[in-house]
Amino acid sequence: MSSLLIPLGLTVAALLAAMAAYRGIRRGSARFYSLERESILRRAGFTLIAAIFLFLAAIALLIYNQQQLTTVLETPEEVTAEPGEPTLTPTVFVENVPPTFTPTPTPDPNAPQPTPTPFIRRGVIEGTGGSGAYLRDAPGTNSNTIEILDDGAIVTLVDSEEPVDANGFIWVKVRTIAGDEGWVADLYLAVSDR
Repeated sequence: MSSLLIPLGLTVAALLAAMAAYRGIRRGSARFYSLERESILRRAGFTLIAAIFLFLAAIALLIYNQQQLTTVLETPEEVTAEPGEPTLTPTVFVENVPPTFTPTPTPDPNAPQPTPTPFIRRGVIEGTGGSGAYLRDAPGTNSNTIEILDDGAIVTLVDSEEPVDANGFIWVKVRTIAGDEGWVADLYLAVSDR
């Protein structure tokens, strides 16, 4: 605290000198004769220069005190004692600043979680020679026909059901645009991956 009193006193003296210089400049611009005005303005200029030097001295003293404090904190002096004399331990002023912890974000259990987008495979009926492919209620040529799908009809593959080998064909379960589900021979089905 005592290291701040001298710079603070110099700063107050500089402010008073600056105010005196301002008052002198104001008086010098009043109704005085030119010689008297010149003398007043000259004194105001010297007072202003003195105020600048006082400010610079206050700043220099603050910087010097800061460097001295930093030196004491970085390199403590070693104290050696004569045999039989008590050893003195140097006092080092260290600021007790608790460490700053950065909190880790905790995921909000109520926040919506992204759901995986289901992979939809589509197929197109083709290669029937214009007669269409049979959509059947079960795999095999002996099962009932739900409808006949024309060439170019788009269907969605139902991936929950595995393809079935029956009657010399591999049958794949599909869903039409109208929502009907059934089995189609994969011979007449061109599958795209999108």
